[in-house]
Amino acid sequence: MLSDSTWFATGKALRLVKRSEAPTSVRQFNLQITTDLGYPGNTSANRSPIVTGCNGDCVPTQRLHLYTIPLRKGKFKLSKLDKRRVVDDERTNYWLLINGGGVVKNYRFGGRRHGWVRITRYDRQSNVIEGRFSFDLDENLNQVGRRLNSLPSVARFRDGLFRIPLEDVTLKD
Repeated sequence: MLSDSTWFATGKALRLVKRSEAPTSVRQFNLQITTDLGYPGNTSANRSPIVTGCNGDCVPTQRLHLYTIPLRKGKFKLSKLDKRRVVDDERTNYWLLINGGGVVKNYRFGGRRHGWVRITRYDRQSNVIEGRFSFDLDENLNQVGRRLNSLPSVARFRDGLFRIPLEDVTLKD
């Protein structure tokens, strides 16, 4: 649920691995979730012909990213995950997009309430991760060129579920 409305999307669980590392030595992953669902005020000229939640080819309208999630069962507070970031932008973010990539509104975790992500299952054989999430994200008032000021200042994600294969992404050293 996003702000009391049904919300669905397609995601990726990415384990970032340096060339000098074994994938199994990396103990965290990033979750990237994308959808082509509409939102109030979306003026995109370029839209998906059929809304699928970005299952297959789509023009994304919304993107949600969570970073540095431990690759083990457990419940993890977003405030602690965001403290583990290496780059300032590696924090829980939600973007409203126009024409598949331009950002018209950005929300970030600001600690309004205890947000969390829970890993309920990680199967090392099939590399599938299952979990849940719940959190509130505050509008990023520092975003340059932000628009759609009539939309709520808080994005509330509730009862989020995911079941997704873990992908290894090899980084340059």
